[in-house]
Amino acid sequence: MAKRKIPYGISDYEKIKKEQYIYVDKTRFIETLENLNTSYPVFLRPRRFGKSLLVSTLQYYYDRNSTDIFDELFGDTYIGKHKTKSANSYYVMRFDFSRLATESEEKLISSFVGAVIEGIIQFENRYQFGIGYNENETEPARLIGTYLSKIYPYTVKEVYIMIDEYDHFANSMLADREVFTKITGKDGFVRRFYETFKMHAGGGCIDRIFITGVTSLTLDSLTSGFNIAQNVSMFPELNEMTGFTNEEAKALLKAIEVINIEETMEILIENYNGYRFQANIENKVFNSNMVLYFLDAYQRTKTIPDQLTDPNMRSDYHKLTAMFDLFQEEEARQAILEKIMNNESLETDIITNFNFAAPFQEEDFLSLLFYLGLLTIKEKGLAFDVSLQTPNAVIRDIYYQYYGNYLNLTTREKRTAIASIAFKKDFTDLNRLVNDILELHNNDDYRGFDESRLKSVFLSCFSNQNLFLVKSEYPACGRKIDIALFDQYGRSSEIKYNYLIELKYIKKSQAGQEAIAAARDSAARQMKEYLSLKEFKDNPKIKGVIYVVVKDKIVYFQEIDK
Repeated sequence: MAKRKIPYGISDYEKIKKEQYIYVDKTRFIETLENLNTSYPVFLRPRRFGKSLLVSTLQYYYDRNSTDIFDELFGDTYIGKHKTKSANSYYVMRFDFSRLATESEEKLISSFVGAVIEGIIQFENRYQFGIGYNENETEPARLIGTYLSKIYPYTVKEVYIMIDEYDHFANSMLADREVFTKITGKDGFVRRFYETFKMHAGGGCIDRIFITGVTSLTLDSLTSGFNIAQNVSMFPELNEMTGFTNEEAKALLKAIEVINIEETMEILIENYNGYRFQANIENKVFNSNMVLYFLDAYQRTKTIPDQLTDPNMRSDYHKLTAMFDLFQEEEARQAILEKIMNNESLETDIITNFNFAAPFQEEDFLSLLFYLGLLTIKEKGLAFDVSLQTPNAVIRDIYYQYYGNYLNLTTREKRTAIASIAFKKDFTDLNRLVNDILELHNNDDYRGFDESRLKSVFLSCFSNQNLFLVKSEYPACGRKIDIALFDQYGRSSEIKYNYLIELKYIKKSQAGQEAIAAARDSAARQMKEYLSLKEFKDNPKIKGVIYVVVKDKIVYFQEIDK
């Protein structure tokens, strides 16, 4: 039996279907989109969530030149069996803004114009109108406006505009508020570009427009110029339009004949699932590209990949750094980071229109983390719209790495320390590493330093390693274990020990022998309780460890037996 091909990194629907890649059928959402009360939806999702494949699918479905291959592309899909009246009825013009240059305002405008020209050329090649465009035009609005006016007599209300990654430049340009405001503001070229579409929609040649992006940073610019657009990103009926459901992920595992499906599903859920884009629904979705990365690696090696984080996730680390740089209130920023690392939830309103004339506030910061997929909706909030949390272990590790870099930790020293405790039950390197961090960063008893921040130090030491699954605030017997380390990365036979870790922190001003002894005894009692639990007591690999820290030094360390 031929090996099923995994479409990792492929977003061309025709290629996937014709070359018989495994395909998760999302075509039912074509019908859902048509039934919305808008012909101009804007759909936002994090990167690597299947947006480009969705646009490609829509393109082939609506393209009037794809009629002859409709059955080949859609015959075995939901929409092939429930074909709508609009199928193969449009001249589709697609623009891809995912590769814009953002080094300067001049390069951005030049590459934006280039993307518009590329869209026009592809349109001309496909439909052969024989209508030229001004190669010397440097204003995107005039460029597309002139072209749409020329094709109007031939395409009245028959053009479907598709725009992929409308805001790709936004995150990179945010650091320069003046330039960002200039290009997206009232007289900016971005706003004028979308104003042009409004002029040609309705009674003009444009009948429908579909726009994808990541954040709402430039949504104000888009909707001010194109105020007939509607943001449908948090519509409950579209929650699963991109990404994979549990059932879809399990079907993919079966398709490539994974041996231990249930066990592998637990790994996928822990590392790639957890995204929810509306508070009133229960179902969570997987990041589709992360799952395809895993499947591609598994199919090649027939084992769980050692590295569960897609290397492309490094860009999310850089985005996190940029977001933290934008939010300049240091104490509030530190408090948010520690809550996220300690698996606490944060309430906020989701900002849809950002005000760049005002300072960057906490709600702005949290909303951007949500749009980027670095936080997701846990549930409805009490005082605010929603409560946010990290979606999965891969994203939590990004935060651990960020804090580790702040602490000047190197990957080599972290991995050496973790390997020692995994294979030798030797904490020497880890304890030395923690002591060095505390001594270097502690001053005057650490302003505001407490047990939560101590835990953040330990969590940063456990980042960017492929041995342990790191659990902060792991629930046990009505309490929460500070840190739990489990070997759920497909290396069970190699890793000799798993750990439950309990931490106690005492300020120097309160540290006496009695206080240290009380903290030690309390930690030991708690650890004994944890180790006696049913899920741990019959597992010989589970070890207990307790720490007592005073200011900048570990004063007590002990391994606790069952």
